[in-house]
Amino acid sequence: MKSRKVIIFIFCFFLGLSLVVLTKVSNGQRLYVSPKVLEDYRISIEGEKKDMENLKALVEETENKLNEYIRLQEEKEDLSKELEKQLFADIALYSFASGFVAAEGPGVEILIDDGTRDLEFGEDPNDILVHDSDLLLIINELRAAGAEMISVNGQRIIDQTSISCSGYTVRINDQFYARPFIIRAIGDGSRMASTLIGPGGYGTLLKEYGLVFKVTIKDNIVIPEYTENRNFIYMSRVTADSAKEGEEN
Repeated sequence: MKSRKVIIFIFCFFLGLSLVVLTKVSNGQRLYVSPKVLEDYRISIEGEKKDMENLKALVEETENKLNEYIRLQEEKEDLSKELEKQLFADIALYSFASGFVAAEGPGVEILIDDGTRDLEFGEDPNDILVHDSDLLLIINELRAAGAEMISVNGQRIIDQTSISCSGYTVRINDQFYARPFIIRAIGDGSRMASTLIGPGGYGTLLKEYGLVFKVTIKDNIVIPEYTENRNFIYMSRVTADSAKEGEEN
C-alpha cells in the first residue's frame, strides 16, 4: 500500500513539473534554440545590415552627384559633357540590370530533381516530382534573400520571364527543359543558402517530401544574358496630356 502511494506521488510530481515547463515555454519565457537556428538568424541579420549599408552608400553617392551638378551650375560650367558621361553610365547600368548583358559574381548553385524514394500506399506520384511552382517559390526566396541575378538551366530570369509546366517539361522563356534543374543566383551565398535550407526554408520542405535539393556556395557564378526578344505592343510613353487625361478618367 505504501509503495503504491509513493508511485502515485512520484507520478504526480513529474506531471506537475512537466506542466510548469510547458507553461513557461508557451509563455515565451523558456525556449530551446539550436545553434543552427542561431547561426541562420545571425546570417540573416548580417544580410539586412549589408543591405542598409548599400542603401546608405547609394544615398551618399546620389547626394554627391547632385552637389556636383549644383557646383557646376553655380560656376556656370558646361553641364553637357558631365550629363553625357552620366547618361552613358546609366545606359550601361540599366542594360546590365535588365538582363541583356552576361554577369558573374559570388553566389549559389542549386540542384533540384525528382525524388527517388518509394511511394507510400495511396500517395500521389506528383508529390515527389519537380513542378513549376517549386521553381517559382525558390526564385522568390532567392530574391527575398537579396539575389541580384538568377538563371534556371541557363535561362536568365528577368521581369518578363514566365515559368509553367508543359507535360513532363517546364517552359522557361519559351524554351522547354526537363529535370534536373540547375538554378544559379548571384548575391550573398551564405544568406541565400540559409534562407533556403534553414528552418522553414522551401528547400528544407522539398527535402522532407523526398525531392533532391542541394545548395552549393560558390565564389564565382556566371549567368548568361537574356536572348529572347522583348516586344512591347500595348505600352506607350506617358506624356503630360495623356497623364492629365488619365487622371480625369
